[in-house]
Formats: sequence, C-alpha cells, structure tokens
Amino acid sequence: MDTKLKNRHKISILLAIVVIVSAAAVMVGLYPFFKNESARYEEPVYQQQTFLKYLVYGNYVLSMEQVRNNQGDIISPFQFFFPKAAEEMKNQTEETVAAAETNQADADVQEGAIENEITVDLSESNSGTRSEYLSHLRQKTMRSYNNWKNCFDSIRNSLDYQILNENGQVISDHSGGKTILGNDKYEFQTVLKYDGMGRMEVVSIHGDNTARLLTLLQDFGDKDPMMEDYWEQFLYEPDLRLQNPKNITITYGMTADQITAFKDTAAGFSNTYDDSDSILKIFVGLICAVTVLAFLFSFLDVTLPDSSRIFRTPFEIVTGVGCGGVAFGAGLTNLVIVTNQGDLFETLLRANFLPGVAGIMVKLWNLLWWSLPFAVVYWAVLCLRDVLSIGIKRYLRERTLIGWFCGWLKMICIKVYHYVGDINLKEQSDKTIFRIVGVNFLILAILCSLWFFGIGALFFYSILLFFIMRKYYRDLSGKYRVLLKATNQIAEGNLEVSIEEDLSVFEPFKKEIQKIQSGFKVAVDEEVKSQKLKTDLISNMSHDLKTPLTAIITYVNLLKDERVTPEQRKAYIDILEQKSMRLKSLIEDLFEISKANSNNVTLNLEEVDIVSLLKEVSLELSDKIEESTIDFRWNLPDEKIVLPLDGQKTYRIFDNLLTNIIKYAMPNTRAYIDMKKEDGFVVISLKNVSAAELTFNPNEITERFARGDQSRNTEGSGLGMAIAKSFVELQNGKLFVEIEADLFRVSIRWPVD
Repeated sequence: MDTKLKNRHKISILLAIVVIVSAAAVMVGLYPFFKNESARYEEPVYQQQTFLKYLVYGNYVLSMEQVRNNQGDIISPFQFFFPKAAEEMKNQTEETVAAAETNQADADVQEGAIENEITVDLSESNSGTRSEYLSHLRQKTMRSYNNWKNCFDSIRNSLDYQILNENGQVISDHSGGKTILGNDKYEFQTVLKYDGMGRMEVVSIHGDNTARLLTLLQDFGDKDPMMEDYWEQFLYEPDLRLQNPKNITITYGMTADQITAFKDTAAGFSNTYDDSDSILKIFVGLICAVTVLAFLFSFLDVTLPDSSRIFRTPFEIVTGVGCGGVAFGAGLTNLVIVTNQGDLFETLLRANFLPGVAGIMVKLWNLLWWSLPFAVVYWAVLCLRDVLSIGIKRYLRERTLIGWFCGWLKMICIKVYHYVGDINLKEQSDKTIFRIVGVNFLILAILCSLWFFGIGALFFYSILLFFIMRKYYRDLSGKYRVLLKATNQIAEGNLEVSIEEDLSVFEPFKKEIQKIQSGFKVAVDEEVKSQKLKTDLISNMSHDLKTPLTAIITYVNLLKDERVTPEQRKAYIDILEQKSMRLKSLIEDLFEISKANSNNVTLNLEEVDIVSLLKEVSLELSDKIEESTIDFRWNLPDEKIVLPLDGQKTYRIFDNLLTNIIKYAMPNTRAYIDMKKEDGFVVISLKNVSAAELTFNPNEITERFARGDQSRNTEGSGLGMAIAKSFVELQNGKLFVEIEADLFRVSIRWPVD
C-alpha cells in the first residue's frame, strides 16, 4: 500500500471520529434542554398509570382491612377473596378404600372390587390435582395481597380516603373528618363503587384529563389482578376466581400540597423523558445526519473496505448490528434521566472524587455511551456503501451470508458434477473398470446363490482372478517401462523421441510428453534467438558507439593542431558536440530498454488525454515534419480520451513512432495517423510508405537493435521501436507491427474503462 493511499485511509478514519464524537457531543450538550422539556411536559402524579393501578390495589386492601375490623378476628386473604375455595379446602378429607376380601369374594365380586378400586384411584387422582391447585392458589393469594398492600402503602399517606357502605354512610374515615366528594380543596378525587356482584364502577372523577383517568381506572377495575395465577383446567370455574369487594364505595382525594409532597418523596413515580419525545426525535435526526455524512465522506476513500475485513462484514450482520445500535441509542433515555437528576454525579462524589473531576467524568461517560450508536451507524454505512463500488451482483455474492452459502453450495455441486462427469464410459480405462466391476458383481452373486458349493467355486474363481490380475499388471508394467524410457531420452536431450505403442491407461501421458517436446523445442529456439540477440547487441552496439567515438577522437586530435583557425576550431567543436550528444542518446536509449526489459521502470500513473498528448508531440516535431516533405494526415477524435498512463513514457512512445516515420518514410508520400475507440479499446494506427524495401520480419523490428535500415547508414539506434513496445506493454497495452509490400503499419491498443 503506497503512502498516498495510507494517508487517505487515515483522513477517512479521522473524519469518522470527528463526525461520531460531534454527534455524541451534541446529545450531551442538549441535556439541559431535555431537562426543561421534561418539566414542560410533566404530568401530575395522579395521571400516571402506576399510581392509578396502586389506587385500585388499595380497594382490595381497604376492603380486607374493613372486614377484619368488623369481624374482630383474623381472616386470611384466601378466605376473603376465595371463600368457596377456602371452604372446599377446609372440608376436603382423604378417602380410604377397604381392601377387598380375597377369601370370601367370588370372581364377579373380585371384578367389582377391582372396578371400585380403579374408580377410587381415579377419584383420588382428580382430587389430588384439585388439592394441589387449591394449595397453589392459596400461596399466590397471600403473595399477591402482600404485594397489593406494599404498593398501596407507598401512596396511602399521600392521599385522603373514605369507605362508605351500601347506604352511603362513612364506615371508615382517613381524611381528618373532611368530606372528599365535591370538596374544592382536592385537585384529584374519585369515587369507586362495587355493586352486589363485585363489579367496580367509576362513579365520579375530578382532575386534569378526566377522560383518560376514567378509562385507566375502569380498565384496572375490570381486570382480574390474579389472572396469570390460574391454572388452565380451572380457569372457568367461578368458585375458583377472585371475588371482588361487594356493596362498598371508596372515595380518594389528593390536595395540591399532598401532590407536591408525594412528588418530592416518591422517586418511583418520577416523570420520564419519553413524554415529550425530545430525546428520541433529536437522536433520530442525528442518526440521519451521521448517515448522510458517512455516505458523502465514503466517496473520498472508496478503497477503505479493501484495507480491513471489518468493512467487508456480511450484509445480514451489518443490518442486525446497525439496527441494534439504533435501538441501543434509543434506550439511552435512562442515562439522560440519571445524569440530569444528579444521581451519577452524587455516586462519584460518594466515591471520594472531587466535584470538578466528577463533573468531567460524567460528561465523558455520557459522551462514550452516545458515541457507540453513532459509531455503529457510521460503520454500517461504510459497509453498505460498497455496493456502489463493486456492483449489486458482486455484493450479493461476496458480502452476504446467503451469497456465501450459495457459493459454497455451488462449489460442492460443481465438484460432484465434475466427479460424476469424469466417469466417461467411452474412455478405455473407465470402460474397463466398469466392466470388471460389473462382471465381478455377477459372478459373486451367482456364487453366493450356490450356498455350500459356492465355497469351492469361489476358491477356483479366486485362482483365476489372480492370474488375470497378474497378466494385467505385467501389461501395465511394460507400458510404464516404455513411457519411462521415452522420458529418459528426452531428459538426455533427444527431442525427436516418438512413442508408437498404445499405452492404455498411460495414454494421456503420451500427449503430455508430446507437449513437453514441443515446449522444449520452443525454449531451445528462444534460447538460440536470445544468443543471436546478444551477438547482435555486441556487434551493433560496438558499431553504433564506435562511429561517434571515432569522430570525437579524430576531431580532438585536430583541435590539438596549433595551425587550426578559429573558424575551423568552432566547426570542430560543433561536430564534437553533435557526436557527443549522439553518444549520450545511444547510451540513454540502452539504459531505457534495459530497465524496461527488467521491469525496473517506475510508472507515475495519472489521467492523460492521449489525443492532446499526440497533438503536443506532433507540434514539437513540426519542424522535422516540414523538412521531411511527408504529408501527415491526422484523423483524431474531437472528444478527449483519458487513460491512466505515465505521461512522460507515453510521450516517448509517440515521439519514437513519429520520428521513425520521419526517418524511414519515402519523401513526398503520405503518412496516416488514426485514433478511434472500438470494442472497449482505444486503437492508434500509424501508417507510412517505407523509403527502403521492407525485407525484415515484422516481429523482429521491435527487438533490440533491430532496424529497418540494414546498412545502418541512418542515425537511428535501433532501440526506438523496442522502447516504444516495452513502454506500451508496461502500461497494459499491446503494440503490433504489420507489413504489406512497402506499407509499414504500427498499431497500439489500450483498454478503455
């Protein structure tokens, strides 16, 4: 991974951290706003469902207490709320069955006794099940009543209440002698009446939002609080259902002072922040903002998923974790409540932290927890955004668990298919094995049907099978020796070996050996060609370097002559400069082709408009083109063709090819330079008529030191075409040379995205 790409990854991660922390900081910074919103939307305590439920529980507690006061003795909640069930449990006795007399009863009597015994056993079984249920119901009643009493006791001292009989007379007063019904001092008051059937009715209600209060109280009154404790088989027996209070009316009232005092002391009834939906609305808005920013910033570094597997997590996992992160953030309301109420701050103070340090820790703690859902959402967007980079088909195939499973299943099916498909009964080996197995199966089936005589037949069959297998083995050994002999001869250098025999199961190896022979021949030819190129390199390089070097030595000696005039000296120096630059060009070309052939060239890829670049090269060579008297015909597209290329190397390609036309084309002829797109490639074609007869192989013209001018009278180095081809291939292109009579054509093909 290059430095530029690493820096881009670092910037992407830094932007992600900034977005996540900023979103979390916004949530923490809005805590005072949430606190004000909660106070603005706060409802009176008597409107809360928990308070009204405890109020209905109080009806059961007060009626129970009133019965105990009236009767003067202790009565259990089970006896009061389930009187018939308690009576049944009290009167329930175990029945015993006398054993039938075995000595005096005849068969009929014994049969009748057995029937009676079965009946008694069944009766005892049913009675035992009911007895267990009554015991269970008694325990649940005691626990439920204790729970009702605890709940009602938590609100009892913060309200006034009175109990009235069926005639409307007060039989129990806990209001200090005040009348509750119709008293303006009570901000909240209600009258709950139970008729003779135990049905509760909300007779009167007073307070804010009376419709809601009436609905909630009536719903709680109609609901059996012990419904979940009943067994299904006894669910519809009226005697085993909770009996509500009867012929009693209970009035409740709360003054403003009682409401305020209850609010300050009853922490369990604190108002939640969800009432105004402020937290959830702002959290959802920030989630949307983080999603948009994550999507936009992802375009700055589209290769980030390739750097880490965490960004290539399957779609199903990303979706599940993302939804879980959003749900987790939506559930952080309690953190806001605890923080704004100061509970978290007080906890740190009790842990001996300084107030300043505790305040910073509270903010950091909240910042950390709010960062988690935003980080999860940011990560999920980066994972899902990759569908735009690799395409929906590839994403479904590579980034989903279903795609992985389908790919694995497809691979298994392909392996099974190929395995079964490889059994080709047309092939001699498979056909032979199949026949042997089939014949052997039939013989063994026949021998097994002979029972005892089959043992002897199996003995002779085994001897016969041994001789057949030995003959087959020896035949295979002979064919193997033929194959081994041929490979040894090839290893010794004899590439003309031919195998005429039928090798049976080794027949595929004969074809492979023939391929090896062909490959060795090609390698030998390539080696001979390489040796020839090395020889040409030495001779051609010696000739091309010796010519300017000889001239340099000659003119240096002439400059040493004191009789040389200033005009001659200046001419000699010009020639020396020309020859030294020629020598420098030859050496530079040699280095270029050496680096290109060894893949030691560093490409600086960038977006290059090859149309403009070719025009720029032609402009640089305009003087030489005019001097050459060659008519260049340009057929270039009007629009840009941008490719990821090395601009300097591509410039050198065009320069070499155009210079080649100027040097070797016939004067007063036309040269055609065309550029077009076809089949996903950009094709550049350069055509000219050669001045000399084209007698060389077009494949050799791009080799090192190969020249169209075999006499080597021109100033070419023989490296121009080789350098051009190497630079084209280094940039994922292809260069072709074609010859037709005296027409010389060079074609370059580069893929276009």
